[in-house]
Amino acid sequence: MPKVIPEEIRLKAMELFMEGQTVPSISSALATEFDVEVKIPTIYAWAKQYKWKEDKIEARTAAVDTIKETETQRYARIQEEHLNDYGRLRKKASLELDGHLFDRPFDAAKALDIGIKGERVVIEGMINLQFVQDIMGVLVEEISDSEVLQRIAFKLKALIQTKDDHGN
Repeated sequence: MPKVIPEEIRLKAMELFMEGQTVPSISSALATEFDVEVKIPTIYAWAKQYKWKEDKIEARTAAVDTIKETETQRYARIQEEHLNDYGRLRKKASLELDGHLFDRPFDAAKALDIGIKGERVVIEGMINLQFVQDIMGVLVEEISDSEVLQRIAFKLKALIQTKDDHGN
């Protein structure tokens, strides 16, 4: 009669598999934690039957997308705020230049120029952000090692923060 292994043990095996542990190390971990022997072929059979590889790929992709989306959303929100600020400055300067509300026309022209230049810089940043998103998409599709992806995501995040800190 086949041995019935509790669901809790199978779920722990799946969790360890998703973390990237090898099947022999999963078998050892289960023996240590639950004091039960789960043979290596059984773990392979579970992985195949319950499609753990497919789930692992989906989970990894979702995690990377979440990280990428979170950083991207924050960066995009900041850029949109800057674009709105520069747009308001440009519009106000343009209206005041027409209405001669500035003490000197040169001040209105300078404010208008600052608004226009600011909008250009922000739009260039948005284009750069789209380029980074496209590159991340390629990396996520082509790299299967989750640790490598995490290191790349961390380095890209550091680059973005460095550029933000230096005002570029």
